[in-house]
Amino acid sequence: MQEQVVHANARFVEAKRRMKELKLHADEIAPMQDAEGNDLPLKEKLQELPETLDEIEATIADTQDIIRNITDNPEVLRQYVKRKKEIAKIKEDFENLENSQNAKKAKMNILLNDWKSRLANTVTKVSTLFSEYMADLGCAGEIKLATGDSEGGDYDFSNWGIQIRVKFREKSSLQVLSAQVQSGGERSVSTIMYLMALQELMSSPFRCVDEINQGLDERNERLVFRRIVKNSTKLSQGEKNNHFGQYFLITPKLLPNLTDMENENVTILFIFNGPFNFHNFFDWNCDKFIGCRNDVSDDNRKKHVLEDDDGVENDDENNPDPIIQKKQSRQIKRRIIED
Repeated sequence: MQEQVVHANARFVEAKRRMKELKLHADEIAPMQDAEGNDLPLKEKLQELPETLDEIEATIADTQDIIRNITDNPEVLRQYVKRKKEIAKIKEDFENLENSQNAKKAKMNILLNDWKSRLANTVTKVSTLFSEYMADLGCAGEIKLATGDSEGGDYDFSNWGIQIRVKFREKSSLQVLSAQVQSGGERSVSTIMYLMALQELMSSPFRCVDEINQGLDERNERLVFRRIVKNSTKLSQGEKNNHFGQYFLITPKLLPNLTDMENENVTILFIFNGPFNFHNFFDWNCDKFIGCRNDVSDDNRKKHVLEDDDGVENDDENNPDPIIQKKQSRQIKRRIIED
């Protein structure tokens, strides 16, 4: 029995030494704790494994049943290999697309920086002129480039725009031009000064503005008209055009005694209506209506005979009835259209 005890102790020491070796090896390939002594997820997984021999044998039996139920299907292997190649190809294409995207973004950034620099330079020039013109009116103003704040960043140009900031009162601050803050006259002044600032940087054959002076007080209207004449009649510094082009200011009225009218490059065109245009509707039937008017004598201009639908001659001076005159007018217009 003593020999058996000695032999058992030797086996126990050997098993204990072997266990330590296996534990060290297990800690190397699958540690259960990190360097700070905290349990890793592997330890929790190991604790879920069966502990008794019966539970282990039952788990082994279940696993063997699953393995035996797997059929030997070569098509599955081929599908697996094919799918694996497709995944590798997709990954390669994705990497190529990503590299191409980065290259195009770099190119876009170069173009964007150059364009933004040019645009900022142009906006600065316009702002300088706009501030100068507004200062002549006793006001203040500036032009800003608004890029907006959005998730698209610099490439979301839908939120970009030009802000016109003005100040018409000494104690107020510069505000964005809007119908909710400024009056109609103030908006008209700001708009025409902005157009004048743009005109300094770009040549155009002609510009047409309709009733820009409406809503302006007399002082501002005179200053605005002076600025229009000054900017529109001076010579351009560009190589392609030696002038800024014609400027058509369409308005139903102008202030009297506008000294800027004396400029030799300013032309006034009056459009008259009614009796101030032609003495009679038949003047429109002349091939050369200007010469026709000159050929008509004063006596003929005073009296014109019109014929109605019934063939009756009617003297327009002897028919003061407005209904008859309106009827005659329609007849003449119809004849003109038919001709």
